[in-house]
Amino acid sequence: MKQKNTQAAIATKIKKWVEAAKQLRTENIIFALPITRLTSIKSLCQDEVAAEQFALYLAKVVRRQTEDDSCPSNLSPSEWEIHKTIIADAIAEMERYLETPTYEGKQSLQKLLRQIDELQGDDFRNVHWTTVHFVKSGYLLKLDYAIRCFVERDFPYYAYKLAREYTESYEPRYGSGLIPESAPKLLEIAEFWCHYYFGQNLAEKFPKLMIMNQDSNLIKE
Repeated sequence: MKQKNTQAAIATKIKKWVEAAKQLRTENIIFALPITRLTSIKSLCQDEVAAEQFALYLAKVVRRQTEDDSCPSNLSPSEWEIHKTIIADAIAEMERYLETPTYEGKQSLQKLLRQIDELQGDDFRNVHWTTVHFVKSGYLLKLDYAIRCFVERDFPYYAYKLAREYTESYEPRYGSGLIPESAPKLLEIAEFWCHYYFGQNLAEKFPKLMIMNQDSNLIKE
């Protein structure tokens, strides 16, 4: 009975993300939805492996994004290639570690974190009485959080940070948080956890809700 209740609680959390994506795709959205709706990811990371699998999944999404993107204006072509190489190297290390967790594997990931820190530069500024690090690459920031899911004790926190960095956006008319362009990313996250815990995609687990979501997307378009 306890396992059944746990599965029901997990399904409810995933379902809420699908419902949020549906809400973001309607004409009635005025303000961004709070990014804190993603905090439930922490409870889904019941062990290190769950967080690591999620981190690897989003790291691969980041790699696809860099493959489709052109060189950012703040980077030289050679720097851009270095960034893409470190992303590929990190994914390879994550896969090796998941297959065979070792101290040496964790050390290799720690080394990659130090390399990322160097690549991100040292542009620290005081903003509203706090120090903010202005990084060179959002891609590497996501990768940083993904690696920390493997090497930090507080892996649920970094899984949340990773999901937040991936989905959060800003537009003047909505503000900062979950906005319409966040909807497909939110569904990607929901899709991962649905597969992870139930071995089903969202359409199989929540058929009626996903049909409604598709209808909302048509309305928005």
